[in-house]
Amino acid sequence: MTAFAMALDATFEDPNHGEDAIWRSGGTGPGLPVRILRLSPEAIIGMGDQRYDLDAMLISVRLSEVSAPTVGDQVDILDEMGALAETVEVTSLARIDMRRLVRTCGVSPLAPDDPDDEP
Repeated sequence: MTAFAMALDATFEDPNHGEDAIWRSGGTGPGLPVRILRLSPEAIIGMGDQRYDLDAMLISVRLSEVSAPTVGDQVDILDEMGALAETVEVTSLARIDMRRLVRTCGVSPLAPDDPDDEP
């Protein structure tokens, strides 16, 4: 293991940076416990006289934990107590770092099922 890989693992394991999650390939199955880094870049772009605030949600996952993340995978992000805090779906595969250790994925939140919508 390289020094870079060890530093990266330390970042994911740090409770101030990394978060526990359950990765569900294809959105089904029991899932795989992983650590993720949540990123929320924000950009303000202009078109003519208009300004638009673009919010995005990205997560990074170690390829040693999820070797082939794909669009449609679901990720249950857990809170500090291990309870489900939010479920997101992978909507795009942004990039792999130059050392091929981490994949950054674009995600969007899934709305919880509303019990009032059931027949």
